[in-house]
Amino acid sequence: MGPDIALAASAREWPDRVHRHLLDHGGGRVVTRIMGSDQATGEQFDVLYIDDICSFLTPRLVADVKRRGLGVVGVFEPTDGSHAKRRLLECGISDVIESDASAVEFIEKALATLAHRPVEAAPELSTHRALTIGVLGSAQGVGSTELAVQLATQLAESSSAVLVDADTSSPSIAQRLDLPLHPNVRTVLDAALHGDVAAPSAASSLSVVAGVAASAEVPSLSRQDLSVILDSFQANSGYVVADLGAYLSMIPGSLREFASLILVGVSDPVGIARLVRAAGSVQDTVEPDRILLAVNRSSGRPYFDAEVREELRKAFPQLPVVALREDRQIRDLAWDGEVSRRGAFAKDVRRVAGVIEESLREV
Repeated sequence: MGPDIALAASAREWPDRVHRHLLDHGGGRVVTRIMGSDQATGEQFDVLYIDDICSFLTPRLVADVKRRGLGVVGVFEPTDGSHAKRRLLECGISDVIESDASAVEFIEKALATLAHRPVEAAPELSTHRALTIGVLGSAQGVGSTELAVQLATQLAESSSAVLVDADTSSPSIAQRLDLPLHPNVRTVLDAALHGDVAAPSAASSLSVVAGVAASAEVPSLSRQDLSVILDSFQANSGYVVADLGAYLSMIPGSLREFASLILVGVSDPVGIARLVRAAGSVQDTVEPDRILLAVNRSSGRPYFDAEVREELRKAFPQLPVVALREDRQIRDLAWDGEVSRRGAFAKDVRRVAGVIEESLREV
């Protein structure tokens, strides 16, 4: 019968050519076309073919597939030189084939990969996984960066925590905490892909990875890049908190990378309208039990805040809502690179941390 083969989505022609040959001549069968990392780690097959330009190829994906005792073959374009093959090797793929190889050679490579596969599945990686939290603003200037900084700082009091500036439009965590711009998301990404460890900057007990604004010279982070960055801190951290910036400028597809999402808006009528619109879109992407709504700069007046929460609960009855009171001392603290410890905002963020920790522990 031959091996059951999974073909990862590719803009190149080799998947269609291999699929047609198997349909016409046999020797194996294509059981699925893989369109994303979740599918690659959940579908049943013997060998996965994936090329170096696949958008969801990461070391974590390869490790997860191998851990299930399955084979992975990397496909590269010979005209792209050694860089394409090295990309596959850096992701942990040792069996590779050129994209212009014949369909028969593809089948032979699959059989060879299975023949050399260990009798036992690859050993389990560490079962520890950091809890990943994304903080997303419904618009610019709603305080998502301040919330991410405060939340990560508080979580670091009880466990190791990493704060990542994944805002590719207006990164500002390094400036907020008076830290150097290196290492940053780009240097961490480069280190992760080459098997090195890039030590983040330290702000008290918190580790911080600065951001880099996308430009003509510096491309924006992709979802694959973000996945690699987050994964590099998984085994040795209790929490990874990422500031994703404003909703309309976030990394496409990035929301699925997080166990919990905090969507931040402000308490005025325009802010609530934007928060409702953003929450509706986010719910179309991730499960509601992973979302928390945070209303920043609330008045602190019980009746007014209750009315705001009621409006949000009418629109999203299943989503928890937390009000964050305005704290005037934060502006002064920011100039010194300090974080609030006892103010109203700090107390409210502790409630946010409590809600998130409870929801994540239930997952």
